[in-house]
Amino acid sequence: MLWKNRNAFAFEGRVFDAETTVAKCVEDSRRWVEVLEASKKDEEGRSRICNVGKVWKAPQRERERERVKCNIGISWTKDSGLVGAGWILRNSEGEVLFHSRRAFNGAASLLEAQRLGLLWAAESMISHRVKNVTFEIEASELVGSLNRQKAWPAFRAYGEELREMMSKVSGWEVSLVKRDANMGAFLIARSVTKEKRFQSYVAQGSPSWLKRLLADEGTRMVS
Repeated sequence: MLWKNRNAFAFEGRVFDAETTVAKCVEDSRRWVEVLEASKKDEEGRSRICNVGKVWKAPQRERERERVKCNIGISWTKDSGLVGAGWILRNSEGEVLFHSRRAFNGAASLLEAQRLGLLWAAESMISHRVKNVTFEIEASELVGSLNRQKAWPAFRAYGEELREMMSKVSGWEVSLVKRDANMGAFLIARSVTKEKRFQSYVAQGSPSWLKRLLADEGTRMVS
């Protein structure tokens, strides 16, 4: 709210008194807490938002088009603000098409790290001209802001920014995923923060050190 008021002052010349600003902050905080509490109760029933299984699931085959799944992993170090991000793109047969890794600096929170990772993954799909992508990420706030905007008013700005980027990916979907079903992408991301592998890359096929894990996920996948 302080940031919004600052922008309104800088670009529109609008001035807000302290009492109004504080009251609005308190109201937004109250609504945010209510939404988070409500989301915990119905999270398991959100078929559009989350995949609650412990097994990676291949994207469903569609009659007229091929759908692919992009799993996004995020690893964030609080002390340094270092972010490791990784994504793995697979088809309906569980075959790894591409995988990638990148490091970011200066993220003040896990939410900011997740935002950077999701935006980067979308940009990657755009640059590789990949269509009909289901993105999976461990970020309930971001997924909620995209799929249920009215239920996540405190994250509206995130949702608007992400939707603008996602609109450039034809046939996009975003779902919440648990760590057990997102292990490959997470391990790629963690190689940045734990093993200090800062070099970014994009490569075809499975990463050699994750072949066994990804092959095992593929054999257990649910089509």
